[in-house]
Amino acid sequence: MFIDTNIWIRILLKGRVTLPVLEAFTEDKFQLVMSQPLMEELHLVWNRPRLRERIDASQAIRLEYQLQHRAIWVELETVPPNCRDFKDLPVLATAIDGEAEMIVTGDDDFRADDALRTIMVAYGIQLLGVNSFLKYLDERCG
Repeated sequence: MFIDTNIWIRILLKGRVTLPVLEAFTEDKFQLVMSQPLMEELHLVWNRPRLRERIDASQAIRLEYQLQHRAIWVELETVPPNCRDFKDLPVLATAIDGEAEMIVTGDDDFRADDALRTIMVAYGIQLLGVNSFLKYLDERCG
């Protein structure tokens, strides 16, 4: 699985809908793939002044530590297919190179791109929102 940065930020903001994703990760209900560019993005985003005042830095650092030590790390080699937002290219490359089954994202534009969805299915990757992902985990893990 690949969890998009926007989901981790919502978790750090104590989003009620997203907290079960963190619980599932800490309970080893799924294996996460990660890459250095996306870890850097997470660090930069939670340190933005408007977010930093709302995020507990110790929790963000603890999350980064968990990601560094519990995720499968991949070196990006794939040039991913084009998508609406070029900033999403590392997300796609991480999922492809990490052979993820899914990308879980809160980015509606990303998930609504039918051409991209079709291309990612060819790689064996589904694009899901948080609720669909949690439903999948519930059905798989009980």
